[in-house]
Amino acid sequence: MKLLFWLMIVFAAIWLLRSKKNLAGGTGPARPAAGKSIETMVQCTHCGVYVPASESIVAVSGAAYCSEEHRLRHAS
Repeated sequence: MKLLFWLMIVFAAIWLLRSKKNLAGGTGPARPAAGKSIETMVQCTHCGVYVPASESIVAVSGAAYCSEEHRLRHAS
């Protein structure tokens, strides 16, 4: 009976320590760094994949592509 009592005390202490760690901001969702800005994503007209606007290839017509190959394939 004594053993059961002490096991309950140990488990309660572990549970309290873990809950305090989570409340103190343990592992939360990742946030962007202060110096980085959020970039707009555009969808490739040919395959539908999303790429950052700065990495996309934009045709004269204004359509965005994920690569030069997809721009050429879509044009033909």
